[in-house]
Amino acid sequence: MAAFLDTLAADGKLLWLDYTAYAGKLLANNKIPWLDVTNFISWQRKAQGLLKADVVPVPLAPLIEAWLAAHPELAKAMGEKKRALFPLKALLADAALRAHLVDLLGSLRSSFGKLPMALVLPSPRRWIALAYAQANGSADGIDIGADEVDSASVYVADFLRAFGEIGINALLLEEAADNQPSVAELEWYQPVINVAAHYRWDVGLRLPGAAADLGKGGGLGFVIATAPIAGVPTGVAAAPAFWTGAAAPACPAGGFRFAEVPADANPEKVLDLLGALRS
Repeated sequence: MAAFLDTLAADGKLLWLDYTAYAGKLLANNKIPWLDVTNFISWQRKAQGLLKADVVPVPLAPLIEAWLAAHPELAKAMGEKKRALFPLKALLADAALRAHLVDLLGSLRSSFGKLPMALVLPSPRRWIALAYAQANGSADGIDIGADEVDSASVYVADFLRAFGEIGINALLLEEAADNQPSVAELEWYQPVINVAAHYRWDVGLRLPGAAADLGKGGGLGFVIATAPIAGVPTGVAAAPAFWTGAAAPACPAGGFRFAEVPADANPEKVLDLLGALRS
């Protein structure tokens, strides 16, 4: 299976869809079977059969929410210490979670052998706050600086090594909607980028806006943003207004289009709109 960027280079109209909310509502009554590998693969097959996306995404954030709901003892253990990094460290060290993900990702790889598979996870900085809030109800007041993010990146890198031989093609780090890193701050993610390079995963960053200064900084293979970014292949994200009549974004040279299908999108119109994104 070719790496994501190789597939992108060979396909001038690649379309990456975030269909979790839409297919979760339409095909699973908002109850995606994150913790049941067989039923999760079935759900993914139905979603891909319907939408025919060019990437199989595996978003870890909602999966972990479901995992913690089913394993309250882990959430409790994550909250035993109030240090900013402790909840994330405890979460990522959970052997049962790792084993479930190995099973799920391996089954997905076997089921979608011809499509790039992307592991989608919060950026290390964002994940500190998410895990802390999951353990303690809120992340208000914790300090997240260079030292914390660098340490979190080490924990995430160790976690990712468990999936090194499965056949992942891309690793997408998602930033918070109100946070956009500078090139210098991307260096804090270096342990994660190094692991990805070792396993030949293409690393991308999903940004809330467009950052013209990122270029090739930080070892990124691609970005997903609201506008093309010079110097790096960009997945230009369709604006929310696209689903209510706005024009599709232009596909940038050397890049691709990205779209998050809304949960309440009209099924009768979605396929036509996706056709516009492929044109």
